[in-house]
Amino acid sequence: MQFKINKTSINTIINNIYMMLIIMIILTSITHTVSAEQQQKQLVEHHHNNGEHGDTEHDHQTSDSALDAHDDNDKVSISSDMAMLNEIVTTKVGEGIISQKQTFYGDVTLSPENTSHITARFPGRITAVYVQYGDAVKKGQKLALVESNTSLQTYTITSPLTGLVIAKHANAGEVANEQVLFTITNTKTLWAEIRIFPSQVANIELGQQVRLKTADHQLEGQITQLLPSNESAPYRIARVKFTHTSSYWFPGLMIEAEVSVRSESVPIRLPKQALQQVEGKTVVFVKQGDVYEVKPVVLGIQDDHFASVMDGIAVGDEVVIKNSYLIKAELEKAGAAHSH
Repeated sequence: MQFKINKTSINTIINNIYMMLIIMIILTSITHTVSAEQQQKQLVEHHHNNGEHGDTEHDHQTSDSALDAHDDNDKVSISSDMAMLNEIVTTKVGEGIISQKQTFYGDVTLSPENTSHITARFPGRITAVYVQYGDAVKKGQKLALVESNTSLQTYTITSPLTGLVIAKHANAGEVANEQVLFTITNTKTLWAEIRIFPSQVANIELGQQVRLKTADHQLEGQITQLLPSNESAPYRIARVKFTHTSSYWFPGLMIEAEVSVRSESVPIRLPKQALQQVEGKTVVFVKQGDVYEVKPVVLGIQDDHFASVMDGIAVGDEVVIKNSYLIKAELEKAGAAHSH
């Protein structure tokens, strides 16, 4: 059988094939587009998941990095070089004295036992006076000459001590009877008279240590006498005898007296500057190697500079006593990093 194909039929077939090719190309393009979109979507999801996972890893890395410096929430690692650079000072704790003090006020007076009121041995006429009010004299120095009324012989009045002429009632030509001619006191030894009111008396006793202070000077002494007030005032007088070598201390000077009203030996004593507040607790930082650990403590009696520790640390622990606030700041930074 022979088929007869004309030119028109050939053209029709070619056109049909051409159309089929176009359709196939379009379908292939659509398929590739959908596939690409799916791949892109999967890639986005993959990156998103990886991002979350990466953040987690980053957090772990950050945490691990923090743990290099912060072993946990109550420890911080600081190298010895960094501690030295920041002047972080530690000491091994042990026993010490807690001395509680109370402040009183008073003034400086002459010491009665170092003051001499000088009279003539025998009545007579004063023929010469060798010193004036305010002069400094030495023991045995001539003060005046007196001619005795009975023997008509002249005798010398001398100073019985080294000190200062604080009163003079003698002039040449006057008659010396029983009156005081000179008053001389050793101003290097004085009294501090401290006023103690009734509510304070229970805290005061003989022998207590006292620090006498003014704006510019201070010295140490102890209570040697407890007396009633000479003026019937509503307070007692505690006397502190002291010796000085300067001209700063003089009778009438107003003073502040810091009395040690209680002294007690304690097993563990810390400088107060070692104490910090963390989350409402009183803490110290104990050093072990390069690690500083927070230790909550229970305090006992305290004075102006020291506190006794009843619980929380042991004798021999190495505790930060200077710039402990820097370690506290590091812990707070670490806590903020962990919270994020």
